[in-house]
Amino acid sequence: MAMPTHRLSGRGAMLRLSALVGERELIERNDAFRRLWLAKLLTHTPTNAIVYTMLILVVNATGRSFFSSLFVVAYIAPTAFLGSFSGVLVDRMPKAVVLGATNAIRALLCVLLAISTDSILVIYIIAVLFAVGSQFGGPAEGASLPTLVEPEELTSANSLNNLQGLVSQALGLALLPTLFLKTVGAAPLALVCAALFAAGAINFFLIEQLGGAVSRVPVSIAETRERFAEAWQRLTYDSVAYVSLVIVVLTNTTGLVVMTLLPRYTADVLNVTAENMVFVAAPAAAGIWLALRLARRLSERVSPWWSVGGSFSALVGCVALLAFVGPLGDAVHDANPLGLFDPGPFGESSARIAVSSLLAPVLAFAFTFVNIVGRSILNRRVPRDMQGRVIAAQSVLTNLASIPPVLFTGLLADAFGVTPVFFLVAVTCGALALYFAARNAAMPGRPA
Repeated sequence: MAMPTHRLSGRGAMLRLSALVGERELIERNDAFRRLWLAKLLTHTPTNAIVYTMLILVVNATGRSFFSSLFVVAYIAPTAFLGSFSGVLVDRMPKAVVLGATNAIRALLCVLLAISTDSILVIYIIAVLFAVGSQFGGPAEGASLPTLVEPEELTSANSLNNLQGLVSQALGLALLPTLFLKTVGAAPLALVCAALFAAGAINFFLIEQLGGAVSRVPVSIAETRERFAEAWQRLTYDSVAYVSLVIVVLTNTTGLVVMTLLPRYTADVLNVTAENMVFVAAPAAAGIWLALRLARRLSERVSPWWSVGGSFSALVGCVALLAFVGPLGDAVHDANPLGLFDPGPFGESSARIAVSSLLAPVLAFAFTFVNIVGRSILNRRVPRDMQGRVIAAQSVLTNLASIPPVLFTGLLADAFGVTPVFFLVAVTCGALALYFAARNAAMPGRPA
């Protein structure tokens, strides 16, 4: 029986994309993983578009960094209350049910946003509810991977997942908001995102390997916390997995702070409007692609300590250099080695954009590489029946660790400017990574 033409064309598009990072084989022969990949693309694209649109609506309505920081906190705060429960629930329930229901609810929230784009309060409420959904969806997606692929395929699968993340960011951060916000507005965009969430939910429900009977979920809060603590204790016995998780947490905390301050940075340092900041960050796509292409090869040739630690060091270094884009750009602006221009070939704004464009690929490579290798280590070394809880723990730690710096750096950026804050974030995160690595090395009796 012939397959429908649209299915063949969709599969062909996925094969061509996977070939870009040298991982075509997994997409070609694993139907379940291919459907998971498509479902994540259908749901991550509108997630990026909606969250970015809500942030832009808040920035435009308030004009202050603190309120954009407050928006990010509203988006990440629910993990403080739901982390242990969501992790246990993901381990006890079919992943298809969790993911399908989560994205069906997101579709309804998009409809609510479509009729409430002028209300800052409603936007904050929707951000909180989206975050609640992410606290269930993220661990369920991560815990699904070991069920669908072999252990030796995990790095390839995580590279493809990050490729999907790159595509969904290009569509959700650049294409959809630019197309809609500059033409018909935020409300039609929200309705399009609702349709994408609904399509993604259907695809999650259709993955047979993620179905099955619903297991008994603990009704006792104490039992739920006990199961969560059990997974965390198991993680701490494995020094490689533990340090990898800490590095991933610090990496994503740094990323959240940078993304929160990026609208202010593009406006104050680069003289570019917040709506156009995605074009300034566009060169980062090259760094992400390179990380996707090289992650499996490099991680197989060097130890986890060097692959995760080295890429994290590059990340921290690039964030620190963002603090000096102004003087570096001014040096480029004044440079005229051949005497052909006066004062130089670049204007002040274009020179700073050029320097930022050189840093962006390195920053993106390091961020992507840490997440691919770190998540692969956790998928490989953590027992399958604890994957949901450990990934939920990572999400909890990332978001709880991010709340104080996101709020504090927003206030500091308003008071002192955004560039000193970038340098402070880089130094602090680098120092914390060294502290946890040294602390881990000083603890005897833990397996490598």
